[in-house]
Amino acid sequence: MNMSSEEVKQFWRGYCERRKVAKDVVAKGEAEIDKDPEFWADQTMDQLLALVTR
Repeated sequence: MNMSSEEVKQFWRGYCERRKVAKDVVAKGEAEIDKDPEFWADQTMDQLLALVTR
């Protein structure tokens, strides 16, 4: 899926907003997205949330 890093982050932010995720967790997720946006464009946001809240 061809999505820019910013597009993936926007999706992540919306996902987190709907679930009332803390801002520090949102920031950790954004950092992970920056490392490999293509990977996260193909994954579920549930997987990213699980990774950054371990």
